[in-house]
Parts: sequence; structure tokens; C-alpha cells
Amino acid sequence: MGNDQPKLSLIILNYKNAELTAKCVDYLDRASKEAAIYTEIIIVDNSAKETAALLKELLNGSVKIIENQENMGFSKANNQGISVSRGEYVLLLNNDAFVNPEVLKVGIRFSDDHPKCGIWAPKLVGEDGAFQMSCAHLPSLKGLIIEYLFFRSYDRYSDSEFWSGPTEVGAVIGAFMLIKRSVIENIGMLDEDFFFTVEDIDYCYRVNKANYSIFYDPTVSMVHLVSASQKKGTEYPELHSNRVLYFKKNVGIISGILSGIIIKSGLALRNIL
Repeated sequence: MGNDQPKLSLIILNYKNAELTAKCVDYLDRASKEAAIYTEIIIVDNSAKETAALLKELLNGSVKIIENQENMGFSKANNQGISVSRGEYVLLLNNDAFVNPEVLKVGIRFSDDHPKCGIWAPKLVGEDGAFQMSCAHLPSLKGLIIEYLFFRSYDRYSDSEFWSGPTEVGAVIGAFMLIKRSVIENIGMLDEDFFFTVEDIDYCYRVNKANYSIFYDPTVSMVHLVSASQKKGTEYPELHSNRVLYFKKNVGIISGILSGIIIKSGLALRNIL
């Protein structure tokens, strides 16, 4: 690897919250310098018509910005960033997640030491230090039945808060995904059929299928505000259809049909109740 090639490429999406994105970049810039990790930061602005000028003012030309005149969604925008990145590692990071030096050092060191580690992610906590569930089993029809018809979460690991060290999991959420460049070169980028939601789970499925491991590491933590740049109290309409798409794509057409029936039945039951 040449001396001019970054060790780490950071991809951050902005959507109508330039101030939050600038705060995320500030944390990231300070963390990478303290950790002595050569880093490039790439912002993909999905609301450039509204935020491009303010974003440039706040960031003072310190990062590369890709301006989208319309919202390209999570997958396509991240792929835009990945396609121009040069680092040995790519970190997909939400703009409401604030990195610290220890997370960067531990994540890269662990990934360097474990050739089969395809994705690494730390523990996420709120500003008050409260634990956030951020890893899960890969989706299953049984899990859908329990969630949609019995109103209980099934696919998430209930004891991940108490794990003592890095643990292999089915999937981690897209708020923080440290991915080896070699993995991206092997399996490709995010599936752009997923506009928003489930694309992170789909990518984790592909990483697992390619015989890499996904590690959730509770030994280090970082603050995540949980969708601070999005409207609160609303459920994303794409979530249900994207879950059906996930099953059709990765499990089969019959499972896709069954997942649609389960989800529609669950939503109808919720409306009745």
C-alpha cells in the first residue's frame, strides 16, 4: 500500500442536517488524528439543493463532498462514496454517530488481525450512556411471525450488552460498519434496490454467504443519537416492502410470498388493535 493511500475511508450521508453532519465530521477528524490513522472523509449530500452551501461553510473544504440534487437513498449514496474512496478500509457511518479514537484503533487492529473479519462494529450507546441494541440474527420467517403477529422482537440478540468480547453475529446495523476493501471487491457494493432500510441486513447476509465473519465488539463504545436527522415517531414505509424484497432475493420466491402474507396480516392486526 502506497504512503499516499488512506488506511480508512469514511462515508457519511447528509440529509437536511448540515450542522449534525459537521459535528460528526469534527469528532471523526479529531479521533483519526489522535489515533494516528490516515483517513479520508467523503460526504454524500442527499439534500444538496437545501444544504450544499451551509455544508461547505461548516466544513471549510476539509472533506470531499458529493452533491446530489435529489435524495438517492442510503444504498446508492453510500455506493457513490465507496466508488471514489481509496482506503484499505471503508467505514459507513451515520451522521448522528460520534466516533472516538479507541473505536477506530480497536476496530482496525482487530480487523487487521482477523483475516476472515468482513465487518466490525462497536457497541452503541445514547448520550446518556444507555445501551442500544445494534446487532441481530439474520431475518427469519419465524422472527417475522413473532414480531408482526405476537408483537415481540425475536431476531435481536437479547444478551449482547453483556458479552465480554468480540462476538460473531448475523448482522449489525448500518450506523457503523467497518468493512474491508477486499470484502467490497469480492461481493460488490450495497444493493440499490433497497432505497432505505434493510440494505444493511442484506449486505451482512452477503458477507456471511461469502464466508466472512461479522463481529460485534462490546469492549469499546461510541455515542449514537438514533436517527437524529430523521423525523421521529414515524415508521419508514419502505421497511415492510424491503423485508419482503430481502426474503425474495436471499431465501426464495416462496419465502418472499410468505413474508408478505405475514407482514400484511400483522399490519392489519395492528390496525384492528
